Amino acid sequence: MEQLCIPEKIQSIVSTKEYSVDNVGMSDSQVRIYDEFVLKIQPQSTETNNEAEIARWVGNKIPIPTIIEYCVVNSISYTLMTKIDGKMLCSAEYLEQPKRLIKLVAQGLKKLWEIDVKACPYQTSRLNERLKIAEYNAYNNLVDLSSAEPETFGKNGFPNPKELLNWLKNNRPEEDIVLTHGDYCLPNIFVEENDISGFIDIGKMGPADRWQDIAIAIRSLKHNFDGKYTGGDKIFDFNPQMLLDELNITFDEQKYKYYILLDELF
Repeated sequence: MEQLCIPEKIQSIVSTKEYSVDNVGMSDSQVRIYDEFVLKIQPQSTETNNEAEIARWVGNKIPIPTIIEYCVVNSISYTLMTKIDGKMLCSAEYLEQPKRLIKLVAQGLKKLWEIDVKACPYQTSRLNERLKIAEYNAYNNLVDLSSAEPETFGKNGFPNPKELLNWLKNNRPEEDIVLTHGDYCLPNIFVEENDISGFIDIGKMGPADRWQDIAIAIRSLKHNFDGKYTGGDKIFDFNPQMLLDELNITFDEQKYKYYILLDELF
């Protein structure tokens, strides 16, 4: 990232405070962790703009960071927000208690679905807009093939991201609109005292089909329980129906496949 030029509005708040840097999962970005705040620094995008806008619209309806300042300088966005208390759901404490973990994942989804999105003015999370961004990514070599599921591309999958994009355009499902997180994986959900204390990384948050979040949640639970991110042994034999039973929802194979494949282009 080019030399940082932290805006005065933000500098005046954090200049004398100590921080640590967390680069986990943030390509070409930086996250500074203070005692009370988090400063996220990354290239400006639709997601950085949406994060600031949707946070103000959601307000205190659900536990998300409060955006204190959002500034853009030389195409770099600086988002100063409050820090969420609690532990990530991917912490060992929760992975070692699978039933409890699955209930908490369902609890978080239900919190999101309780919000009425009929009047939400921000629609970048809707499928039409997501496909436009996916198209840009596919045609500008912005898709990270190394992070895709093994079966998505290659011999038994799609030959390239453009072909996957064509499939997504031709097989789009009907949308069942709710408030979605957009990247509902375990590291983005925080828990304190057995209750959801907050959702982070909300740049994709907004009205979308509920399976946008369900699909990512199922994948995240499976990979975490399988030990994919730690290189360890399988912790638990997770079945997607365990989460669906908590949500009282029937498995929709078409939508599950669709939203997993859509995520591959982001």
